Amino acid sequence: MSFVSQQSQGFTLIEVMISLVILAVGLLALGTMQIVSIRANAFSSEMTYTSMLAQEKFEELKNLADTDIKLQEGDHPDGTEPAAWYQEQDNRGFTYLISHTVQHDIPAENMTKIEMTIQWQGSAPGQPSLTHSATFTTVCKP
Repeated sequence: MSFVSQQSQGFTLIEVMISLVILAVGLLALGTMQIVSIRANAFSSEMTYTSMLAQEKFEELKNLADTDIKLQEGDHPDGTEPAAWYQEQDNRGFTYLISHTVQHDIPAENMTKIEMTIQWQGSAPGQPSLTHSATFTTVCKP
């Protein structure tokens, strides 16, 4: 007489299917994280360029004569200034539009507050183009 063991010697089809579903969900989550990471990296690159551009433009403004049109009180460009100074293009072809506001005697007498806004159309892979802007502020002494 032989007795057949009732213990399982392998995996059932249902157990294998459940394992594959769990694996698939995990892989899909990893794929989604990769896409989010690529988009965040693209935006980070745009923000880095924007910050460097703002710093460069602030330095140019600080080195201008006090009588220069770009340092007159008010919003710039005001239509009388050359448009080329207010537009930059990076190596990926994104165009950055620059504007700034000058306020004299703020925050204190004999000081000048300059607030610069940079706008651009950015897009990450697989994402429609979005309008972004960043505003930077500095205070300098004429």
